[in-house]
Amino acid sequence: MKVASLMKQYLWTLDGGRLSCQSGENTINWLFLPGGPGLGSEAIAGLTELLKNKIPGTIWHLDLPNDGSNILKDKPIAKLHHSILQATSAFEKVILVAHSTPGMYVQTMPELENILAGLVLIGTAPDSSWQEPFVEYCKNHTDDFILKAEEKYANSPDDESLKQLLVACAKYCFINERSLCEGKALFEKLPINNTAHMQSSELFDSKKYKATWVPQKTPTLIITGSHDHITPISHFKNNTLYQRNNILIKEIADAGHYPWFENPKEIIDSFEYFSRKFSTHK
Repeated sequence: MKVASLMKQYLWTLDGGRLSCQSGENTINWLFLPGGPGLGSEAIAGLTELLKNKIPGTIWHLDLPNDGSNILKDKPIAKLHHSILQATSAFEKVILVAHSTPGMYVQTMPELENILAGLVLIGTAPDSSWQEPFVEYCKNHTDDFILKAEEKYANSPDDESLKQLLVACAKYCFINERSLCEGKALFEKLPINNTAHMQSSELFDSKKYKATWVPQKTPTLIITGSHDHITPISHFKNNTLYQRNNILIKEIADAGHYPWFENPKEIIDSFEYFSRKFSTHK
């Protein structure tokens, strides 16, 4: 496959996953799954732009069915796993990078152990225990803008009211004035799909969620901001299942749920280190 010919074009999985090539050469394939659920890959464009020319190989954005602008109303949430499997099986030497809720999808897919050359999880969790502390944090840090956005979304849950709620709640994701301003600007222009959000929330934002796959041999990097109030690093650090030679857990200093906004240097350093140590072998 000649990557140059695919620039600004899409590749599709049978179940509606959409791949867009961002940069690189035909060596390692880095597939980036944006946070969400329901957000488009524009949400991680800042991260992939940051990593261009820093990591070896080709960078791809992966929009799952009904994420962002990839509208496929006939594709149910059950097809998300199929789309991930199809996308990761389409190339050789795939490193999957999943942020937030999609990181939870990935952790319920033990099939990936025999497919991936590497895995990077950013701002995610291995089970539902993150929910109660975050709900309590929200109660203690809400404001009138958030309350109004929550009420509007509860009364009329659609793409626009979900976007307004996301913007209002941006302070939960970004930890300083500059990153909060940039984060809000990003959220305001993101394509977002409420259908995907609601379908995914029923499974992954509920007590039902628990990882069924802890990578046994797959080289794995787990990254979380030191001030991530949604999914703090302790959920992995304090879990003995993740104390393995193939798993590196890295806390990004002075950063939140989108750690590349506040500490891009440590993000680059972490990916470069992971590339050197793990990416050339399974």
